[in-house]
Amino acid sequence: MKLLITQPALAEVGSLPPGVEPMIYDQHNPPSGFDAAFLSRELFSGGSRDAPPPAWRIFMEAVAANQGLQWLQIHSAGADRPIYRELVARGVKVTTSAGANAVAVAQSAVAMLMGLSRGLPAWIEAQNARRWSPAKLPFPADLQGSRATVVGMGPVGNEIGRLLAAVGLEVRGLSRSARATPPEGFISAGVYADLAGLLPQTDWLVLACPLADATRGLLGEAQLAALPKGAGLVNVSRGGVADEAAVRAALESGQLMGAYMDVFTQEPLPPDSPWWGTKNTIISSHAAGPAAGNMMRAARLFRDNLDRFMAGERLVNEVG
Repeated sequence: MKLLITQPALAEVGSLPPGVEPMIYDQHNPPSGFDAAFLSRELFSGGSRDAPPPAWRIFMEAVAANQGLQWLQIHSAGADRPIYRELVARGVKVTTSAGANAVAVAQSAVAMLMGLSRGLPAWIEAQNARRWSPAKLPFPADLQGSRATVVGMGPVGNEIGRLLAAVGLEVRGLSRSARATPPEGFISAGVYADLAGLLPQTDWLVLACPLADATRGLLGEAQLAALPKGAGLVNVSRGGVADEAAVRAALESGQLMGAYMDVFTQEPLPPDSPWWGTKNTIISSHAAGPAAGNMMRAARLFRDNLDRFMAGERLVNEVG
């Protein structure tokens, strides 16, 4: 079997199983005739969803043109790009690296939630204005004892729930399918359809779900209005899960006390986007997940799947 792979990714993966011949990716002379490919993270360095870098684009053009392709492992946790769906429709197995960046995303989400709870946006605003701004009553609400709903209970959502519980929050989770036993840190584990019933008791709403038919537009004007006034929002899911105009309106009205937004329907955000000036909002450029160990963790996932592929076994994180 011939495997398309970059030299840095091959170095991370290490030895290949018998019968696997590596074809080293050359951006200036992309190979063809390979059976499997590993789309590793360095190919997307500095890119955004709507503006991928040339190395990624040329790699994927070679992948799409290869009619004999049987399997593609991608570096990301999400697989909502049209090209991935097209490959699956062709019968190509597509697997993700879900879990490789889970701890980093969860740490970013919880760090920004804690920052919002302490009034971080106002602190930054005062610092930028060189203005000393002593605390005034009423003080921020205690974070411990507050209630969080985490939408999405994959590796990222589960780690967010565990960390929030350690801080002292009461955490409930929702996912595509119900679980008999909630993961560590959660007091309940329901399904997406249960969201409406939880919103009135949610002080912090955390979106950590994939973009799918069941989650597209999941958070809109009606759902935001059902939250207690002054609730907080953390969005590390995918652009399209939340109605961004409704979220901005809730922030401007005070229905939401603040938001951390890592994902948007348009990425990169243009300079004239209203998000840049939205009050009480922390923005990151879909950057909650990058961490130095991600490539190693993704390489381990790929190597495990490579053994499974060669043995004819079911692959981990296969896109259905």
